[in-house]
Amino acid sequence: MKLPKHKKNAPVRVAPPSMEAQSNSEQSLKEWLEREETVADLHFAKQAEEYIDRPYRTIKNCTFSGSTFAECQLKACQLSDVRFENCDLSNISFAESSLYRVEFVSCKLVGTNLGETTLNHVSMSHCNGMYINLSMSKMNQVSFRSCDFRNGSFNDAKLASVELPDCLLIEADFSHTSLRGIDLRTSRINGIILTLADLRGATVSSLQAMDLLPLLGVVIED
Repeated sequence: MKLPKHKKNAPVRVAPPSMEAQSNSEQSLKEWLEREETVADLHFAKQAEEYIDRPYRTIKNCTFSGSTFAECQLKACQLSDVRFENCDLSNISFAESSLYRVEFVSCKLVGTNLGETTLNHVSMSHCNGMYINLSMSKMNQVSFRSCDFRNGSFNDAKLASVELPDCLLIEADFSHTSLRGIDLRTSRINGIILTLADLRGATVSSLQAMDLLPLLGVVIED
């Protein structure tokens, strides 16, 4: 079912991080950020990062694998050509940051704050993003694939060339976010929070349409 018929958007083509030679870092990201405005060309493996509070920093051409982050604030930072793999970024704040060519693979993003961020060529795959905050963000060429976004906040966001295949969007808040051109058929949307105007131009299945009938003011009784 389509509500209503619309012109299809161009395919989402997310450019991967452009990785160059990286050195293995024996120091933590926190130690680097305490003395450098820009951290670049490093690989952080199985680091335990705690209590980072360094706004307005730049991180580029870096890989984080198997690392954990606790009580970290990276507000208004610039991340470019960065890959996070098997990392725990729960409750970290990237609020008001800019992410360009950034990948999150099999990461834990429970409660991660990406509010008011700008995401260009960003991908998240097989991530646990329950309660993630992407409200008021701007996304262009972004792929969310096989992610758990239950109870996530996507309200008041601007989406351009965004895909959400095989995601759990149960009780996620998309109010005031246009889903025009987005195919939701492979995702679970039970209890999704939005309005009919937000849904206009999205593609849903006939079964999903039954869950969305309350938006039309329809009451189903047997």
